[in-house]
Amino acid sequence: MSYTINPDTLSSLLYPVSYRSIEPSAVVQQQVDVYVGGSLAGSFLAVQTGTSGSSAVFDTNVQSFLYSDVAPVTGSKTSIFGTLDAYSLTTNTDVIKSIYCVSKNQTVSSAGFLVTSTAPQNSATAYVIPAQFYGNEFDLNDFYQPSANPFKFLTTNNQDRRCNDDGNIFLSFIGKGVNAAQFEFWTKAGSSAVTIVDFVNSTANNDLYTISVGVSNVFGSSAVFHSGNFPTHSSAYSFYEVSVGNYTGSFTRLSEKIQINIEPNCSDNIDLHWFGKYGGAESYQFRGLIQELQTANADIINVSQPWNVAASPRANSFDKTIIKTNQKVNKRKQLKCNIPHEDAVYIASLFYSPEVYIIEDGKYVNVTISNNDILTDNNRTTDIELSFEITYPNKPTAQL
Repeated sequence: MSYTINPDTLSSLLYPVSYRSIEPSAVVQQQVDVYVGGSLAGSFLAVQTGTSGSSAVFDTNVQSFLYSDVAPVTGSKTSIFGTLDAYSLTTNTDVIKSIYCVSKNQTVSSAGFLVTSTAPQNSATAYVIPAQFYGNEFDLNDFYQPSANPFKFLTTNNQDRRCNDDGNIFLSFIGKGVNAAQFEFWTKAGSSAVTIVDFVNSTANNDLYTISVGVSNVFGSSAVFHSGNFPTHSSAYSFYEVSVGNYTGSFTRLSEKIQINIEPNCSDNIDLHWFGKYGGAESYQFRGLIQELQTANADIINVSQPWNVAASPRANSFDKTIIKTNQKVNKRKQLKCNIPHEDAVYIASLFYSPEVYIIEDGKYVNVTISNNDILTDNNRTTDIELSFEITYPNKPTAQL
């Protein structure tokens, strides 16, 4: 017969990716081939899980075929983190995978032999990202066009952002039907100008994309423009709004609109970027007290005293008789700052992210955030006090 239940078009790797097939009662099992990213990822035999009237029901969960193919993975940077200090659009193929199943029914012949049907049955194609469901909804339709119009960026912070001239911000989105971005720049005098950027891609794909929208990414940068251009300097502007959509002679906005408020430069700020709850890039610029520490750990060993019976003196005061081994040098930064109430829940997602980067000397540096409690609400204060520690990888040291 056929597949009667398929996963949502946009599904989550973190939950079952399940199909249901209703077949004649004579079908005892199915041979199921699983295709991930258009290539055969593996095969298995699916057994009957129930009946519906006189028909056989086969429920199959193919979630396990995706884990090794979808970011984040150990040892490599996820592609959602794009070019620093310049405009960029990246296609994030490691964060989203297509998946579908091809099944063939197996029956038992009158001679008692297992017979595999030559007629394959194809499931619908789903696209899977490593995302938790949105809010209290049990699907990801709010991030996908045309099921949502406007659809949301793959971020837990849909509020206004703040950013200074050094700041990088990245926004990820599902690209079906999307081929352009609109930037509307507002001057301090209250006037605005619109710039439309050409993505130079097809509008018929289901890829995941990340666009760089921070002040350092946009102002003074070049791109392929449908209209307007990026301003050279930010000094005359108070904020700008970013959205993505479809351009066919004029721009149709398909996404939500994110406002970036331009703030003065500050020497005590840290840019952090992390792999987000919904499988997209997250960015935040922290400002506050920054203290840097280093910790050196090692085993201290007392060794035998060198002794030369023919020498005078028999031993020297500078001979190595106490040494360090198994040395580890670890760099840390402690940050204390105040954040607005509306940012607190967003920052909490940083604490449980599997992939975090700090920007130093124009480069991504892999770090992690110490296990800690984060206050996400306080009804007695205007801002929320935040304190946490950033831990760097161990520094290699020479060993004896």
